[in-house]
Amino acid sequence: MADTPKLGQFPGEFVHVECRKCERAGRYRTRNLVAEHGPDFTFLQFRAILQKTCDRSNDVQRLNEACGVNFPDLVPWLLGGKRNLS
Repeated sequence: MADTPKLGQFPGEFVHVECRKCERAGRYRTRNLVAEHGPDFTFLQFRAILQKTCDRSNDVQRLNEACGVNFPDLVPWLLGGKRNLS
């Protein structure tokens, strides 16, 4: 997992979070996430934490539904562009 993006590398002030399946959206201050989890904490690890609090994927009526949480700034950042890193 050496190439897995880490929160400590992310240049944005906030990590934006959106779900493709529900209306969940928000942002987390990058420096607070790094202070709490460390600079080597990966976006995959952060996603796993968010999935644990997903109402859709944790609902026994919807056991086959996966959480759709994603980080809309991640791909543009990795490709060298900017989406909304503030």
